[in-house]
Amino acid sequence: MEKAGVLAGLSVGDALGAAFEGLKPENKPINEIISGGMHNLKGGEVTDDTYQALAVAKSLIKHRKLIYCETALFMAESFRIHRNFFGPTSAKVFEAVLEGKSAFRISKEVYKTGGGRTNGSVMRGAPVGIYYSPKKVRTMSILCSQITHYHPVACECSAFVNLMISCMCRGCNRREAYFRALSECRNEEILGKLSQLKKTGLNPSIDALDATHCALSFFMQSSSFEEAVSDAASVGGDTDTIAAVTGALCGAEYGYDSIPEKWLSRLIIRDEIDKTAFELAKASED
Repeated sequence: MEKAGVLAGLSVGDALGAAFEGLKPENKPINEIISGGMHNLKGGEVTDDTYQALAVAKSLIKHRKLIYCETALFMAESFRIHRNFFGPTSAKVFEAVLEGKSAFRISKEVYKTGGGRTNGSVMRGAPVGIYYSPKKVRTMSILCSQITHYHPVACECSAFVNLMISCMCRGCNRREAYFRALSECRNEEILGKLSQLKKTGLNPSIDALDATHCALSFFMQSSSFEEAVSDAASVGGDTDTIAAVTGALCGAEYGYDSIPEKWLSRLIIRDEIDKTAFELAKASED
């Protein structure tokens, strides 16, 4: 149930944090999914964090491997329907994909002009961690990130989180998964920040490393799914993404059954999320 818990956990975190995105820290745990936020969502609606993750998952289920152009098309179709949620980096790439252009080419252009370090590929990458074994997941995570976020920090942060998810879905505890991810990381800036979680203050921004640091901090010090995700949703700033990544990590560690039913039952597209989560879990590598 760990594998199915990842995508469900991501979606719950997204829905819980969405009403508080862009606001100041609450300074208390968020225990209820409510309406509101910068997108004026109904309680239980999700954002592009979930829609993009579902697109990646559905592409993996259909093709049984990461086919980059197909995955880009799946995400671009999600963008076409839900474009108001998408950040500028992903939006620029998916606009181009809908016009028949190469996602990789546009992603490289964004990076060359100083962009592509935002957290879009970290928030959607969990299905790659579910699907691929620890031996393959780092490489595949970087390639999946490069579809929209070519910046090496975004790529390595996505790989870090996905490697942890892959390991935990296959029997490792979180400390084992965390230290393996540290050992395979190839970026000194990321290693410096993620190896000392307690020594660096939380900055809940849209930067890939900041968001990853926040999510890992809440996850590694938690004793339950509810504790970690409630705290992540209260941190302020990019709360939907930070809570979504925290929820994905918690789902891998604690499993589907650890997710509070009071939150799952509020998800407006729960049936689609559950169906995709369990299909991906069944299709994934051992």
